Amino acid sequence: MKKTILTIIALLKSNFLAGVLIVIPFCVVTWIIVRILALVWSLHGFIPQQWLPDAILDSSVISTFVNFILTCMVALLLALGISMLGWFSKRYMGRKALGYVADLISHIPVIRSVYSALDQLLKTMSANGEQQFSRVVYLEFPRKGVWTLGFVTGPARGAIVPEHHLNVYVPTTPNPTGGYYLIVPESEVRESHMRVEDAFKSILSLGMAQGDR
Repeated sequence: MKKTILTIIALLKSNFLAGVLIVIPFCVVTWIIVRILALVWSLHGFIPQQWLPDAILDSSVISTFVNFILTCMVALLLALGISMLGWFSKRYMGRKALGYVADLISHIPVIRSVYSALDQLLKTMSANGEQQFSRVVYLEFPRKGVWTLGFVTGPARGAIVPEHHLNVYVPTTPNPTGGYYLIVPESEVRESHMRVEDAFKSILSLGMAQGDR
């Protein structure tokens, strides 16, 4: 019995955190899907009462089923609409239109800062994120002898910035949306030869998901 308890404790110690890191993304995705469906379901409040399935159909089971089907159809239409918006944004007129909207937002105090930060973050986390970060490097931070991953965003420029310095973003873990912006001499960084995607996986998993070096 004691041996069994010790085995269970050892199993919990060695695998619990790994299980949590697997469960959390699924829970987050499930929560987002449930919230979206709840939002779509709440649209029933804008439909006249006499048009609702509950008022037309005699059976509550059938009306609930019809409501569910209608909710799924609205969610599908919403997904198609968002996809069409994404398709339009990749075309010339779409880029022009979105650029015009972004220009309007850039003239609104406070909102422009929030919009700009979210826009850059989402572009970074998207499939085109490789274009935002030119490469992944190792650097000593927050002190000598301690190494961390950093994302180079480009060469540093400024009136008092010496030559051969880099703009480096060092994300926190496991939440990479926060971090530190550093200006680092190029001679003090080491190439990691990692893809941006692999580096993010390593950060999100607290180093347990190691990419190829």
